[in-house]
Amino acid sequence: KFEESHEPLSKRRNIVVMADEAHRGQYGLDEKIKIIKNKSGKDEAKIITGIARIIRNSLPNATYIGFTGTPISLKDKSTREVFGEYIDIYDMTQAVEDGATRPVYYESRVVKLQLDAETLRLIDEEYDLMAENADSGVIEKSKHDMGQMEAILGADTTIESLVNDILNHYENYRANELTGKAMIVAYSRPIALKIYRRILEIRSNWEEKIAVVMTSTNKDPEDWRKIIGNKTYKNELAKKFK
Repeated sequence: KFEESHEPLSKRRNIVVMADEAHRGQYGLDEKIKIIKNKSGKDEAKIITGIARIIRNSLPNATYIGFTGTPISLKDKSTREVFGEYIDIYDMTQAVEDGATRPVYYESRVVKLQLDAETLRLIDEEYDLMAENADSGVIEKSKHDMGQMEAILGADTTIESLVNDILNHYENYRANELTGKAMIVAYSRPIALKIYRRILEIRSNWEEKIAVVMTSTNKDPEDWRKIIGNKTYKNELAKKFK
């Protein structure tokens, strides 16, 4: 809507713009020139204007306030640069003291996945790629390499090591010590299904204890749909989990 007019919507100073999740798409104060291929295949210069510049051109004298739980500071994306210094910080410690948030305890764990030296080298290369400031070329290469990462993390030996460690840690160190539940976050949907199926192969009596929660598409295999279920089923799982 801000792009519908090149003229300011208003030059008033008593306008306050509040952006929720301000760490996401509120960047691009400076215009950039990008070379793209046109329909005829020739290089063409195009001016790229970020959403931050578009909104500020529309409301040039407004005051901008951002709300975020995760401010970022990257090469071309800085939440504080766009919105200014912090007005107020409500951190996790304060939230716990107020009773708004339950205490969170973090315990680092290292799982031996029995990967060979070549596999470890490939993983290191992938993480080095992720650490770079992403441009279009890096993104395309990452998409290509992700297939390789999927094969590494979804290998049968990897799944076997991971599942055995999860079951051992849960049953021997958590199940009888704490009340509550456990959540396993997988690298991808296929790997989530692999983990789920392997757990049930080892613990066949866990049919009512473990479930898969993920999005589905009309291209999913039929045996996936039986596990993922419909919207009603997901709502029932959400109630049980809560």
